[in-house]
Parts: sequence; structure tokens; C-alpha cells
Amino acid sequence: MTSRRKLILATGAALMLAALPAMAAYPDKPIKVIVPWPPGGASDGATRLVARHLQDRLKQPVIIENKPGASGNIGADTVAKSPADGYTLLQSSGPFSINPSLYKKLPFDTAKDFVPVAQLTSSPSILLVHPGTPAKSMQEFVKLSRNAEKPMIVATPGNGSAQHLALELLKKKASLQTLNIPYKGGAPAMQDLLGGQVPAMMSNFTEALPYVKAGKLRALAVTTASRTPLLPDVPTLLESGLADSSTGGWNGIHAPAGTPGDVIVRLNKEINAVLDMPEVKAHLSSMGFDVNRTSQPEFARFVAGQLSTWKAAVELSGAVLE
Repeated sequence: MTSRRKLILATGAALMLAALPAMAAYPDKPIKVIVPWPPGGASDGATRLVARHLQDRLKQPVIIENKPGASGNIGADTVAKSPADGYTLLQSSGPFSINPSLYKKLPFDTAKDFVPVAQLTSSPSILLVHPGTPAKSMQEFVKLSRNAEKPMIVATPGNGSAQHLALELLKKKASLQTLNIPYKGGAPAMQDLLGGQVPAMMSNFTEALPYVKAGKLRALAVTTASRTPLLPDVPTLLESGLADSSTGGWNGIHAPAGTPGDVIVRLNKEINAVLDMPEVKAHLSSMGFDVNRTSQPEFARFVAGQLSTWKAAVELSGAVLE
């Protein structure tokens, strides 16, 4: 091959390479996190806190967009149908793993249309009683709740909620005679518990914590696998032999299925770095959350376990939503 021909080929190859689009390093534009709940709630606050520090590490804005409705399904559907490029993410939580069993039909496939990225926090459901209720321990509560002629009334934030389903699992495991009173949210149920209109409640932990610390309500047990450091003297249902698995609440990040693996790895690494920050840990703890630093495979296994646990709970409760 002549030197002239070599030069022509080399020049042509260089021009072709120059014409190819440059592959920019991720991220090179703002990232949007869809929070499928109204602004101002505990999950929204935790996600905003992490996002604020995450954007400092990624050197790109991390924008929170609230898309509430249908127990989180509207926001989840938005993310499921978004490009799988790492620029649209979902703030996932307990209902994400409950809804596939609770709803007759969803506009997406929870197991196939998303990929887990990282867990952020966990928080238990917590069994509370009014100070006027005689039960001062789980053993006493169980004894009081086995009278078929006078079932123990227990408030929950609503049918199909994590707290309602946790109550159903407890009822079966301990052979209790309880009557679920479903409210339209945790706040009205909490007000009736504080006022003594109901004797007991299975509650969201973050809502209950201030009242327990103030001595206005008595905490009997939490539903997570281990005790929360925020109330270290309160036992778990598991250690009391009254549960087979953890049914606590959680927050995490999911991405659309097909998101490149290197993007998932980068996001997991940076999110965990944010969770390691002392000020982030302290802030989340003050909100009533335990920090959960997980690898991507660990979070994937956790979500799979939650889907299985809640499926059994939903079937036991008989709850169904259209």
C-alpha cells in the first residue's frame, strides 16, 4: 500500500470518528425524581434532603416533581413510561410493593418495568395504645385481644394501608380478636386515639414518634426486623414471636427498566455517599427514619421480599382496589 493511499485511509477514518456523536459522561443534564405523593409528607421530605446533597455530588440539578394520586401509581406510571437513561427516577416506598397485589390492574408491571437503584430509609409501623388502655406490653395486649365477645378495636390509616395489612398479619399470627377501624389517613385516626375514642392503633412511625416521646401514647411493638434506635426500649413483633417477617415502611429509588448498568452503579454509589453524611443521618433520624445503606443487589432482594410479604398480607386481608 502506497504512502499516499495510507494517508487517504487514515484521513477518512479520522473524519468518520469526528462525525460520531460524543458519548457524554453521566450525568450531563438535570435529573428528575418523581415523588408520587403530595409535597410536605415525610417521604417527600426525606427524598428532597437526599436530592439536595446528591446534586452537589453529581454536579447537576436533581429536581423533585410531585405526581400524587392512586396510592403512588400515577407517579410510578410516569416513570415506567419515561426514557431509560437515568434522567427520570422514581421515589419508591411501601405502597410500591403493596399495590401489585392490592389493585386488580395496574398500568405497568412493577417487577418488569423498573430496576431498583438504592434504598434510602426504613421506618416501622408501630402498635400504639391510649394510656387508658390496660395493656402495658404486647403480652398483655394479646391477652386482652383474645376475647371473641369483645374484640379489640384497632384504628388504621385505611384499608389496604401497610398498617392495616400489618395488623391482619398480627391478628393471624397471634390468633387475635381485633376489629379494624379504617380511617381516611393517619391524622384523623391519630386524633381519635389521642382523644380516647379508640383504644389502639397501628400507626405510621413518623406520625407517632412525637406523641410517644411526650408520653401521650404508649408504644407496644414495632414491625421492623430490629428495634429502632429512636425507641430502643420498644420490642419488635418478631422478637416477641408475633410476626414471621418485617413489614415496616421504606423509601428508595427506582429507575425505568433498561437503564444502563453503569448509570445504576453510579447512582447507587453517590446515594450511599449522601446517606453516609453525618448531617444527613441526623436529619433523617430527627424525622423518624432509620438510614438504610444498601448495594443495588441488596435493595433488589429487599424489594422482592417486600412484594412477596405484602402479597400474602393482601390475600389474608381480602382487600381489593379497582
